[in-house]
Amino acid sequence: MKTWFPLAAIAFFLTPFGMPNVTVADESSSSPLVYEGEEGIGKGKHIVFIANDHEYRSEQSCPTLAKILAKHHGFRCTVLFGINEQGEIQAGDAPVPGMEALKDADLLFFFTRFMKLPDEQVDLLVDYFERGGPVVGARTSTHCFNGQQGKWAKLNFNYEGDDYLGGLGEQIFGNTWHSKRGQSHYGGNHSSSSRITALSSAKDHPILSGVGTMHAYSGAYKSQPPTGSTPLVEVQVLNTFEPSDDVNEDKPKVSAGWTTDHYVAPSGEKKDARVAYFSFGAGEDLLDEDTRRCFANACLWALGMEDQIQADLDMGLVGSFVPTPFTTGALYRDGVKPSELSGWESEIMPTDHPLGGMEKQKMVRKVRTALKARPELKEHVAETYPDLYGDLAD
Repeated sequence: MKTWFPLAAIAFFLTPFGMPNVTVADESSSSPLVYEGEEGIGKGKHIVFIANDHEYRSEQSCPTLAKILAKHHGFRCTVLFGINEQGEIQAGDAPVPGMEALKDADLLFFFTRFMKLPDEQVDLLVDYFERGGPVVGARTSTHCFNGQQGKWAKLNFNYEGDDYLGGLGEQIFGNTWHSKRGQSHYGGNHSSSSRITALSSAKDHPILSGVGTMHAYSGAYKSQPPTGSTPLVEVQVLNTFEPSDDVNEDKPKVSAGWTTDHYVAPSGEKKDARVAYFSFGAGEDLLDEDTRRCFANACLWALGMEDQIQADLDMGLVGSFVPTPFTTGALYRDGVKPSELSGWESEIMPTDHPLGGMEKQKMVRKVRTALKARPELKEHVAETYPDLYGDLAD
């Protein structure tokens, strides 16, 4: 059954914390978050999630999906975040400690944007691709590096060298942020949401088993499936922010996800490996059960476990899921440490933490745009920051 909720209805809903059934890798507050499944089809398999983007709340999407795969299906799921000097999760452009987890990973779930990482962390990521590990990518992972210097500059999304054109995103997933040969925005974020449906040619693909029409709050990307890929889903821009039948007739459907059976590692070697990519997946998008099912099925397929995919696998949320709006530089939960997300009943993200970036004058215009489609949150912000947003309550 599809489960989605109006964002206004869940913006500040609180669920009591339960006793932790999950542990962090060690006592350090910035250590990798590990959800250890007990029984299920994933028993003995290790999935590593890398959540490090500026905008689309991968720090909310990744632990939410990791909980589902661990609790309901027995996987061991390690979630790595960009971490600041205080040991707190930082939404984008921060080092990612714990990359050593990739050494025994069976699958990488990759949700990143415009990263600049220390060489020793990139080395471990590159090692994973050099051994041909499978990968599932979401949204901005096609433009995962920007401003990386030194020996790994070739991984940047705008790298133009023939030896690794388009950087890691284009060589692994088949697109980069490039309007002619890759991706660009299609419709408006925060005002135009998206309806995602299976292509008729892909309706029997294992990843789409039990997946109905998906709704994504994040705006559409215009993507170009890479040569030799198997297109799976396409996106229709809506004129509304909530799910509706009000489609934008001026925006024909475009590709929103595909699979491939190979990629080019940073060494330049072609690797036979399963790859799945989808151009959506913001935190709010995972309110939709069909979207959660699509990503979870993609993980199973990439692991070569398509025989284990059933249309009714449990994709219910584990614990409390209270996503915040996607935007750059604001509306994230500030000061959260990975240890606070441990436990099946933990809240993602903890609502007792303030919304970050709201007090910055330069963010006011951007935040106003993000709040326009979220009435209850808009009212709360107007009351909390009357000097900057008070007129929003009118």
